[in-house]
Amino acid sequence: MRSRLYAITVFALGIILLSLYSSVHIVNAVFESDSPQTGPYVDEVIFRVMNSYEQEVLALQSGELEMAFVRNDRDSLSVLESDPNIDIYSAAGDHYGYITINCRDYPLNISGLRRAFAFAFDKGRAAEDLLGGESIDHDSLIHPKSGWCVEDEFEWHYYTEQSDIGNQLLDELGFNISSTTGYRLAPNGEEFDIRFSNVCNSWADKVSRIAVDALHSLYINASREAGGLESVLDQHGDYDMVYNYDFFNDNDVDWLAYDYWSEYASIEGENPTNFVNETYDSWRDQLLYGATYEEVFEAASEMQKILHYNVPQLVVYVKMSTQAYRNDQFEGHVEDRSRLISGPWTLRNIHKIDGTFGGTVPVGLDREPDTFNIFTTNSYWSKTILENLWPSLYDCGPDMRPVPNLAESMMIETHTDNPSIPEGHRRYTFDIIQNATWSDGTPLTAEDVAFSFYYDVERIYNDTFTAPSFAGEIAAAFAPTPYQAVIECNTESYWHFSNVGYHCIIPRHIFNNDTGIGYEEWMNWNPFLDPSEPSTHCGPFVFSDFKIGEHYSIERNTLFYYSAYPSVDSANTSTATTSNQNTTSFPLIWSYAISIPLGIGSAVTIIYCTVTIIRRRNEELNP
Repeated sequence: MRSRLYAITVFALGIILLSLYSSVHIVNAVFESDSPQTGPYVDEVIFRVMNSYEQEVLALQSGELEMAFVRNDRDSLSVLESDPNIDIYSAAGDHYGYITINCRDYPLNISGLRRAFAFAFDKGRAAEDLLGGESIDHDSLIHPKSGWCVEDEFEWHYYTEQSDIGNQLLDELGFNISSTTGYRLAPNGEEFDIRFSNVCNSWADKVSRIAVDALHSLYINASREAGGLESVLDQHGDYDMVYNYDFFNDNDVDWLAYDYWSEYASIEGENPTNFVNETYDSWRDQLLYGATYEEVFEAASEMQKILHYNVPQLVVYVKMSTQAYRNDQFEGHVEDRSRLISGPWTLRNIHKIDGTFGGTVPVGLDREPDTFNIFTTNSYWSKTILENLWPSLYDCGPDMRPVPNLAESMMIETHTDNPSIPEGHRRYTFDIIQNATWSDGTPLTAEDVAFSFYYDVERIYNDTFTAPSFAGEIAAAFAPTPYQAVIECNTESYWHFSNVGYHCIIPRHIFNNDTGIGYEEWMNWNPFLDPSEPSTHCGPFVFSDFKIGEHYSIERNTLFYYSAYPSVDSANTSTATTSNQNTTSFPLIWSYAISIPLGIGSAVTIIYCTVTIIRRRNEELNP
């Protein structure tokens, strides 16, 4: 009888331990979703406008900021790196510089000469002189942030000064050195020189000096000359080399089909390098009209390799961007190729280290947002906030690949697949989720999706200069059912997807032309900052508060369709306030905190009752 008592006791304790183990894993599983479409797990994000870099660093050190951009210089980073509660994340930034080479005129129309120059150019010196060494080694003319970049597939690189290779190339090509001048002659025996047009700014001046030194190391007669960038490129071919810079702002690479296309070489304002290459052109149609991602990627890859070999342009540097973030209260930061550590994927996935929901995340802004009008803002800082508030059919994921947002499924058709589609058109049919809700409580339906594209088409008629250029590509937009949207484009280009999939979806009941903002007032729309203006939106967060020049706050959207945050009433919510954190305790932990003791109590009661029953039976059998 005693052994039976022990067995029952062990069994009951096993149930208790299993309950405890399961409880912990159910809580942890909330943070272990394979999809980035989850969260948010925090209550609030406050974007604080910082008046100076020094103020930003102090705020990071004190915990008043959780994340912020910081300078790349070594002195600034050493201060932050010495703090054990601060981590540093560096990656390719948006800013990059390059040298454009005129490939039209002899002898620069010989690819080997351009390649020799690329080997001789000292990118390390350029990085040090321009950026204090904080540059990414890079050759591909596609930015390293892009998911289409194949930098690692190149068989060689132009990262370092390798004039010995350059000189060997020129020797093999017949660029002999004149015994009279000491400079190389063209293969036809003629003298030549290369002029670097010096754009009037300090960076261009430094690049031009490094370029001329590289040419001199190849025994090429080279010099610098004055001239603004626009005036040089406007001459379309009447130059040799010129420095320019740009910013990465679009993952699409359909521009490869135009910027280096042979047929554009003779057109002023197009193909500024005057690059002509039949093999390159042969990949153009597959890049533009490939039916699958694999086909398009193959074309983009081969075109990059051709450009790498022929060097119509040479990347000089890719500026690094660096962010600092605290590691003592939150975890779950996402390394986002486009938005780095403080981007929307981090704000969606970040959560407290102790496993509880809630908390406030202060993020530093280097500048004041200009407007929250999604149609007119050009501010990076405005977009940093807005990208947490608006939906699209797809999101651009941390790896720059599409992640479904409103879309549950997508079907792509052309005339070949469906004869009802006009020849040359590409049709997208989206089934969308059925639980999305605008911030005013109105359901989001396929009518909103179709209207969002129709609205852009109408904007063209009212203002062709500021309306999006892709609106002219939309042939039709309609919703056959409340949760199915059809968008049809007037060509079969693969690259329509970005304009369709990543397009911001707006509420039809707010923007319609009868009772809403209409097709003409979108430029004057001033949401959030003007309380009289409608500001209905839909995303993981909702705009909550602001004080111009100080802060802009967004709160967790309780109606968010991917929300992982349990819905609880105020009776089950406990708030604790610290010097810089407002923390809403994890409701699930409270429920388990109640259920686990209850379970333990029940098990103890069962054991007690069982023991009592056994004893009574023993007493009855053995009076």
